[in-house]
Amino acid sequence: PCCWHGWKSIHWRPDVNPLKHLLFILRQRRAGNRVSFSAYIKAPEKIRLGTGCKIHADASVDASRSAGVSFGDKVTLNRFAYVQGGNGGVRLGDRVEINNFSIINGTGGVDIGDDTLVGPGVRIISYQHRHARGATIRSQAVDARPIRIGRDCWLGANAVILAGVTIGDGAVVAAGAVVREDLPAHAIVAGVPATVK
Repeated sequence: PCCWHGWKSIHWRPDVNPLKHLLFILRQRRAGNRVSFSAYIKAPEKIRLGTGCKIHADASVDASRSAGVSFGDKVTLNRFAYVQGGNGGVRLGDRVEINNFSIINGTGGVDIGDDTLVGPGVRIISYQHRHARGATIRSQAVDARPIRIGRDCWLGANAVILAGVTIGDGAVVAAGAVVREDLPAHAIVAGVPATVK
């Protein structure tokens, strides 16, 4: 879209500084990255992109309250995908692709290796709520634990990766699977909870 269209699309967002947003996008474009003017970019000073990255229209990167968000080279963030840095931060290796409507939450920290494909609607959530009796869930602390996903993995559509999980290189997670335990390299898993096939 043209600069004017992109500028109008962010003007109404009270939590985004339009000037910082525009300067970030222009700097990235000069560096060889393609960031849409209508992408949602929050706390751009904590976002680092390699070269050849693409952040499509309506994708979101929120690095506020974060250790930072770091993309390697040739990372693609498709429409309506959401990366939230959280306290632990998010690091995406080279040539990682995050498909439409996926969510990556870095409260406990998320690290994804090179060449990994994240299918549409995948949820990578690095925290969970405590739920002791006698108190509301909202009033209790959360348990934040890092998620590590290796190189050349494939996470199928609508898969869920829970806090504390490590997934080895080359693993395949079937569509709709819920991964709550570590997976070895080159495992193929499916189901709720996910089991090796």
